[in-house]
Amino acid sequence: MTKLETEYLKQMGIEPENYVQPMAEIVPLAPRKVKFSNWKAITYAKDYCGQTANTCGAYYDQPGKTDCAHFIAHCLSAGGIAIKPGDGSTTDCPAGLAMRNTDLVAALKALATDYDNVQELGISDAIIGDIGFLNNLIRPSHAFMICEPVDLGDPLKPAKVWSHTAARCCGDMGAEIRQWFATMFRITDAQ
Repeated sequence: MTKLETEYLKQMGIEPENYVQPMAEIVPLAPRKVKFSNWKAITYAKDYCGQTANTCGAYYDQPGKTDCAHFIAHCLSAGGIAIKPGDGSTTDCPAGLAMRNTDLVAALKALATDYDNVQELGISDAIIGDIGFLNNLIRPSHAFMICEPVDLGDPLKPAKVWSHTAARCCGDMGAEIRQWFATMFRITDAQ
């Protein structure tokens, strides 16, 4: 655990030595793959990006509780990976899915360590369906799914994404500079 992560946990009132990582409910496949359907995750993003709802019936748009991570948790769940909150996190999601970017990133990093079809990458390598998180100085601050990758010929042109809170339906992310520091994950199909 990095010093920054340790400090963040302390700010949240969690003793780092007692921290329990978020849990991902998955179906492991051999060899070293987790069951996932990228098309189902993308279809969920396309179907729900313009709505103020998720399949659980909940949508969050209030100070301190927005729907970007919750929406991406539902996209991942539709694909086959249900991420539940870790220690210090709570969820109001009727389906019990994580609602914080930090929970999603921690769970995806753990999956990338254990499974060959989950990998962390940079936004310059991202393609349609990849999951991303913009970062502020302390933590991941906005979750999205890539709809149209960045244009390497025009580095100031943002990627197009599906997301909630900012309600993007394959729309410009509006993060011309910040996108280059995003944490990205690709989960390839495994059945």
